[in-house]
Amino acid sequence: MQRGVSQKVTTDRSQYPSQRAVEITGYLFNDGAAPIFFTIGTRFEFEMRVRESRSRKVVWTWSKNKVGPPTETVRVEPGQWREHREIWDRRDDSGKRVPAGTYEIELTHLPFTAPVTTQVYLMDRELPGGDPDPVPPPIRVRPPQPGGGRLQATIQADRSRVRAGENVRLTYTVTNTGALPVALDFSSGRQYDMEVRRRPEPNARYAAGALTVWQLSRGRSYSMALTRIALAPGERKLFTETWAVPGKLPAGSYDLVGYLPIMGGTNTAEALGTLTVF
Repeated sequence: MQRGVSQKVTTDRSQYPSQRAVEITGYLFNDGAAPIFFTIGTRFEFEMRVRESRSRKVVWTWSKNKVGPPTETVRVEPGQWREHREIWDRRDDSGKRVPAGTYEIELTHLPFTAPVTTQVYLMDRELPGGDPDPVPPPIRVRPPQPGGGRLQATIQADRSRVRAGENVRLTYTVTNTGALPVALDFSSGRQYDMEVRRRPEPNARYAAGALTVWQLSRGRSYSMALTRIALAPGERKLFTETWAVPGKLPAGSYDLVGYLPIMGGTNTAEALGTLTVF
């Protein structure tokens, strides 16, 4: 295993009421100083499994009945990561709903052979007063940049609750917490982006982008000139935008996402926040 390569698996919460599906996110980080390469085709890029914690029995396998991917060599540059989001509808591989209890979610990402894990607890009832907002997930932090730079990013709204039809101010902040400067190159004038995503419904399948209710760059025009952002050690850059919440947007909890779409088609310095619409 090449030094500086790591993987991680997270879920959108730790406890799930009876009608809540599980959103799983897997990451492969390249924290090292050299690119990493691996080939998919005979194997999927990653595998996710869910085990019943007490019996250790595998109840759900992500790749079951999926068609194998085309052969492709994947390259991950230093300081970049790959991210995969999947929905587990709380059914086993035979299509039956699993009972309440504690389950362990495993992720094995090429080029690893051993998994990383996290646990969730599935309830068989709804919580009194409805499903409360989950504890906000941890800030996503970009792995170290080559040469000692490190970016930390946050996104937040000017208030935690907003009515449908109102405007809300979103602030995405990127800070170089490392000891050396960081330079980020972009293929256009689009140097940052923000999204608002709705939470997945239980037992539902979604195409890519189907959960996004608003994206800052959607419908906007940008210059095609190459641009760059440079951050000195300790320097912070703020991006603020206003989102006009649609008047007919359903009430509920929404995810706020901010990121830098750097050259090469990669999003980095990704941050995640929450907002309640009522």
